[in-house]
Amino acid sequence: MGWFGWTMTWVVVIIVIASSLFFFNVFHLDIKSLFQDEDLVGSTNQKDISQESMEEIDRVRATVGSENTEISRFIATMHEFYNNTTGYGGINNLDWDEQRGQAETVIDKIEQLKTEVTDESLLADLNHIVDIANRISDEQDSDIVRDLHRYFHDLDIALNNYTTFDRIWNVTETLKDIE
Repeated sequence: MGWFGWTMTWVVVIIVIASSLFFFNVFHLDIKSLFQDEDLVGSTNQKDISQESMEEIDRVRATVGSENTEISRFIATMHEFYNNTTGYGGINNLDWDEQRGQAETVIDKIEQLKTEVTDESLLADLNHIVDIANRISDEQDSDIVRDLHRYFHDLDIALNNYTTFDRIWNVTETLKDIE
């Protein structure tokens, strides 16, 4: 391979590197997100959902979920928002203005809806979500957003028919008895 071959090799290498840097900057992605799933790193409370757990979830959904349809719809909407903004490495490149605005929406909507909630465990979860959302306004910590996302994930499983994933994070009171 002569000087022309080496020159062409280096040109291709430089183009690939420059294109990759451009791509990751344009789409605000973190290169580390390609090599690890941030939701799974260090998650000691993650639980797989067994058949018995699914039966318990169905029971919760039939009682707590059916009694709180407006909260259930709100939880599904918020879970979708956090899936879209934190998934696929998005947790590493959050738009903090968008996250603070969403946290304010979460606080306002829960304060409005929780007066109708009679289930103690769901009420405790909603209060904890409000506490977490309040922290987003003060701190720019992606772990707080991840915790909020996990609450909405577990509650979406408990109250709605969300079955895209086969695990729960075991952060809610509503699903605390799930083994």
